[in-house]
Amino acid sequence: MSQDANTGRMYAGQPVEDRQRQRRARFLESGLTVFARDGYANSSVGAICKDAGLSSRQFYEEFTGRESLLLELYEQIDRQSREAVAAALEAKSDATVLETIDAAVRAYVEAIGTDPRKARVALVEVVGAGPKVEKYRLELRRVWGSLLASAAEDAAMHGEIPAGDYELRVLAIIGAVNYVVDGWSGADPRPPLDDVIQVLSRVILGAVGA
Repeated sequence: MSQDANTGRMYAGQPVEDRQRQRRARFLESGLTVFARDGYANSSVGAICKDAGLSSRQFYEEFTGRESLLLELYEQIDRQSREAVAAALEAKSDATVLETIDAAVRAYVEAIGTDPRKARVALVEVVGAGPKVEKYRLELRRVWGSLLASAAEDAAMHGEIPAGDYELRVLAIIGAVNYVVDGWSGADPRPPLDDVIQVLSRVILGAVGA
């Protein structure tokens, strides 16, 4: 049934659309848990439904399968982390290069790394999850590349770093940052966040030639 058809309807004293949003959120939360715990390749709709306390019929009313759930999770995690980094870059527009990098790295790590499930799903489980997921992953990587290259070019225009072609440098930065964040997120105990930021900031400074 479409969302419009459900608008205004009540079920157990609650609007139907609110119940649907809550149900979808439960599936997304359980998908995050199961994909991170079992690995996407070894996961199942049954395990997700069991974790959510919902039925497979309800699952298929929301998603076409595990892949569509993974894609939505990935989009959410990536968008939230990208928005956090963009906001940090904007807030530090008048800061030094090092201050800007530190702020952007902190925003990214806090958005994606403090929940080990998010880091595992967005940085590991999406890799090789299938042609559709891989295509989307590469699209999002290009979006990240554009964001970071734009920030580097802006810094170069102000004479803060050498001018140059940042395409390959940005790819190196993305790979290094994600590798470190994934390792840090799953570590027990975790090294101090400030130590991680310091390491990554040095890597980024080296990559952009500052």
